Parts: sequence; structure tokens; C-alpha cells
Amino acid sequence: MSMREVKFSSLALGVNNRREPTRLATGGEGATFLYAADNVDIDATGFVKRREGVTRAIIGATHSAWDHDGEFGFAVIDDVLTRLDPAGAGLSQTAVRVGMPRCAVSYSRGADGAVYWTNGAEIRRVVGAADRAIATLGLPSAPVLGLAPGALRAGRYLYAFTVQGDDGESAATVVQQIEVPEEGGLQLSDTTLDGLVVNLYLSGPNGEVLGLAQTATDGRFGIVAPLETLRRCDTLETAPMPAGTIVRHFNGRMLVAAGSLLFFSQPYRYGLYEPARGYVPLPAEITVVEPCDNGVYLCADKTYWLPDFNGSKLQDLLPYGGLAGTSVRSPAGKAAYWQSPRGLVMADMVGGVQNLQEAALAFGPAVSGASLFRSQDGMQHIVSTRVGAEASVAVSRSFMDAEIVRKGTKP
Repeated sequence: MSMREVKFSSLALGVNNRREPTRLATGGEGATFLYAADNVDIDATGFVKRREGVTRAIIGATHSAWDHDGEFGFAVIDDVLTRLDPAGAGLSQTAVRVGMPRCAVSYSRGADGAVYWTNGAEIRRVVGAADRAIATLGLPSAPVLGLAPGALRAGRYLYAFTVQGDDGESAATVVQQIEVPEEGGLQLSDTTLDGLVVNLYLSGPNGEVLGLAQTATDGRFGIVAPLETLRRCDTLETAPMPAGTIVRHFNGRMLVAAGSLLFFSQPYRYGLYEPARGYVPLPAEITVVEPCDNGVYLCADKTYWLPDFNGSKLQDLLPYGGLAGTSVRSPAGKAAYWQSPRGLVMADMVGGVQNLQEAALAFGPAVSGASLFRSQDGMQHIVSTRVGAEASVAVSRSFMDAEIVRKGTKP
């Protein structure tokens, strides 16, 4: 697929470290690049001013901060997953989960309003400020149905069990089968299931489709006469979504990147996926996953576009990938951004990408970072860090510094 360029507003002159420090002027009246800049804002006219200061709002060792459109956010503070809510000029803190390891956490809000998070070791969700599982825990194995007197037709019956809970219906147990003779029935009495809401799904004689036959809360089941089964079992051959390093949502599915695999859930059943086919393999570790209106951007050894999860093929966009932790969406949701080995990439909603910095900036090696969409004084900026990058000795930290650097009086 050929790369389609997208339009963007002017970056003014900004920073350029590809030119020699003595050749930063462009020839226009008063027009010049900065060789580097640190902690300054540059508006559309090229005016440089010191960036406003900050006030510390959180005390403690903090990492993995995340914000949902200014409404609320989360962070890990002193090994506690904490919900953050605006409170006057500060933030209120509500503990959600203690004992968090020092692993980076990725977050995503689902259409159900819950915030899903994963840190490579666990994947869970937060409803309000309550920490919950992403799906109801199923039975480790299928209890064995026994034969009983009855009036069932003879034949081979298939069956499976699920557990119904506050976190939805669990994955079904592996399907089992039992031969029932004429004038036979099925029964089960298992005290270990007492207190659980357990569904028994059963096929007809020599059938293949499993429908809901009975629900019990005391571990007792009895099928002694032919019955019309109810809804089909939707969680056959599924399993809980695995943990990963990135979690996102797209078109009713939850996406989780783990190593070089992108797992996707069943539609609108975020906690479960099909292990046999619910994943997309990539050639290298996935570092960026950014869903948009019409597809998903993926960064691994390259930058890819995947229109959907209905058999579409990966489309090559850029010959390089992205830096872990650096992707961000604009508040209006009409553009996505991430840092690449060659600078900031902007992507539209339909598979168009453009590197905004490659022509003017050269970067040192980096493997990860963080990004923030910032609105200040009528300007909109992507503030992005690169772990491993070092500031230039010619960096500009204020308007006066910029003038000195431009006039060549500062080394």
C-alpha cells in the first residue's frame, strides 16, 4: 500500500538539528530555526517563550499515569492502583488495588464504561473505583454427568458447563459426550458447585448444537425427559483474554498486545477470546496499538494498518515501527500520534500517516517514552519524551536563549 500523506497545521520554524548551527536562518525576514529547545512553547508565528511551571499534585513514587479526557484518570502511586478525580485545584485519590508490581500499566475504556488495564502479568477492569475481573471465572473442568432412569431418546449427547456471575458468563468447559440408552436420563450432584450459578448446555441425541438445558445453584442437575433447549452457548471454545503490555478497544472488541501477538476478544464480550483464531501475529514485538474509526495502526518491525478483524490483511505503511508508550489520541479523536525512531508520526482515521519531524530532526536511539496532548494559550501541542535521548548542549530554554543561539554567541 502506498503511503498517503495527511495535512497538518504549521509547525512554524521550530527546531532543526539537521542544519549546521550557523545556518539556521531560512532567508526570510526574521525566519530562523532553533537548533534545540527545552521547556519552551513556540507559537505559530515562531515566538518562543518559557513554558509555564507546574505544581505537584501527587506525593509518592508514581508511574503509569493515564487521563480520560480530563474527566478522571488513574496512576500507580506507591504500588497502589489509584483513581484520580478533579477536586478543586487538586486531585482526589481513591485506592483501587494494592500490591501493584513495578510494571508499566496500559489502560483503555470500553463501551461498557469500565476501564480495562493490563501490566503484562494481569489484566483486569475498574468499574467506578472497584477492581474487578474481566470475566467470570469458569470451572476448571467439566463435571461428569451420570446416567439415571428417564425418558430421553437414545443417542450420544454433548454437554458443557458455564458459570454465571457479576462479571458475565464464563468460558464454557471443554465439551464432553455421554451415550444415553433408551429410557435413560442424566443427573449430577456435586456439592463443590453449591453457591455457584451453573448453566448446563446440552445437545439433542446425536446433535451438535448445545443449548441451555438447566441452571442450578446447588450443584444438582437432572434431565429425565426430552426438553426444548433455550439459547445457544456463546462461550464455547473461548478463554479469558491474556494479559499483555497494551490494551485498547475497537469496534466492540478488546485488543491486547502481548509480545508479537495481537489478541482480540469476541464482539462486545471483552473478557473472552477464541484461542484458536482470536489473534493476529506480527513479525516482531508490538509497541504501538492505536485504533481509529476505520482500522487499527500497529507498530512492530514496521508500521501497519489493519482495517478489521474479519480476514483483512496487514498493510505496510512505514518501514519502521514506533516507541512503546508514546501513542496518544487528540481529544476530538480525529488523529493519533506516536514517536518513531525517526520522530513524531501523525495518523488520520483511514490509514494515512506522515512523519512530522524527520525532515528537520535527527534522533538518538530510544526504545520507549510517553506522550501528552496539551492545550495551552490557544495552542495545541503533542508533548513527547524519548527514553535514551539526551538534550543538546545548544538547547534553548527561553526566548532570550533563543536569540543568543540564533545570533551565534552561544556555543
